[in-house]
Amino acid sequence: MYKVTFRGKVAVEVELGKENSLLVAANKAGIALTQRCRGHARCGTCLVTVEEGQDQLSPVGTVEARILRILKARQNQRLACQTYSQGEVCCRVD
Repeated sequence: MYKVTFRGKVAVEVELGKENSLLVAANKAGIALTQRCRGHARCGTCLVTVEEGQDQLSPVGTVEARILRILKARQNQRLACQTYSQGEVCCRVD
């Protein structure tokens, strides 16, 4: 078991027992992230800022990298729908 923490307007922690996307973790925590493309990495609306635990996340894939470039995202920003947590992580959702 490990924790994924979300900060922003509300601070929430959720415990996960297996590898899940940050989008699934947010839903379990009761945080409704916008996802116009329904988690298919086409819109970029589920962008989160990773504050801690970057090394606990899945690598950036080709599709996610393309959207992140279009969004001009910072190096610590990821798409929640494409990012899988494998350990403790803290993200900012604004």
